[in-house]
Amino acid sequence: MTKKFLNFRQEIREYSRFLKTENKYRSIVFYSEDITYYAYFEGLIDYLTKVKDQKVSYITSNNKDPLFETSNKNLKVFYINKLLSLFIRLCKAKVLIMTMPDLGTFHIKRSYYPVHHVYIFHSLVSTHMAYLEGAFDHYDSILCVGTHQVNEIRQRERLKQLKAKTLIEAGYYRLERIHQAYQEYSKANKKEDTKKTILIAPSWGKDNIIESIGEKLVETLLQSKYRVIVRPHPETMQRTPEIVDRLEAKFCKHPAFVLERSVATDDSLLSADVLICDLSGVALEYAFGTERPVLFIDSPIKIRNLNYEELDITPLELAVREKIGTILTKENLNNLLTVISDLINNREAYKQQIAELRNKSVFYFGRSSEIGARYIMELARDNQKSGSSL
Repeated sequence: MTKKFLNFRQEIREYSRFLKTENKYRSIVFYSEDITYYAYFEGLIDYLTKVKDQKVSYITSNNKDPLFETSNKNLKVFYINKLLSLFIRLCKAKVLIMTMPDLGTFHIKRSYYPVHHVYIFHSLVSTHMAYLEGAFDHYDSILCVGTHQVNEIRQRERLKQLKAKTLIEAGYYRLERIHQAYQEYSKANKKEDTKKTILIAPSWGKDNIIESIGEKLVETLLQSKYRVIVRPHPETMQRTPEIVDRLEAKFCKHPAFVLERSVATDDSLLSADVLICDLSGVALEYAFGTERPVLFIDSPIKIRNLNYEELDITPLELAVREKIGTILTKENLNNLLTVISDLINNREAYKQQIAELRNKSVFYFGRSSEIGARYIMELARDNQKSGSSL
């Protein structure tokens, strides 16, 4: 039997197992596209299941998800992939929480039943340039990271005369996790390493810096005695693996070169003295999480919504670049080492500036799990009272 057939048969069994699971586990349902997305749900799930003793279900589209090995008695994990469209259409949960934009736009539609659909952001970036137009229109509630997202969504609702969604000032758990991990990392590594580490972690798409100048960047940094970590975006790994393979083949024997093919851990974010990036959301996570500066290579802006300017709001990822680091054009790469040296030497000044900007930009730093979990439980209770049936 083929692998596809075996996986499909596994899905049928998993779907059946979900339907036979006690109702108390099916009231609140999370859906994760892959292993890496658990990082955005972890705080909510832990608060719900461990602090509030709430039963929840977790649907994953990766049948190797390590969460299948969980010992958490309040968490049931199920594998649904090819049947996802059908699963969500027929879902009778009180609350369904996802990180997937474009609900209702393509093949993934809202449930036929009175399910409250909640969106959780998996990035700090603005809503109107990096996402397709209308990416969040079909959600009932959105757990917003900061004021910028609230303003953008409300502005779109006014312009397009859309029904107002419930926007919760929730914050961003993944950022809190990075910040906490960095505090622990700093305490454990008080002795400063004389060999500095540079992390290259751009966005994906045509002309991203790995594709356009990756080899030149790595070569220059290695020759200058830096430790270099290259962390391609998962979409780059999937769409243009040959570029990553070529980079690895050229530098894999160099002792100061590391190619990080997985983004499942945050270790490279913690150890890097400077991040080299373009407009990837990881730039904001790195800067706000570690309070260290970013070197932005000025690349063509990836615009997924061609009408983003009609909101008349500058996207956060564009507005803060010179506040959390420095912008360097590809034409001025000969200044690369000087700019990196300046960023490292001025790290303390950036630290204070970045912390202040984070506190202005992100809601309730340190409390996102509690706020989000309490809201989700409230939704589940309200939906129960309204008579929604599993």
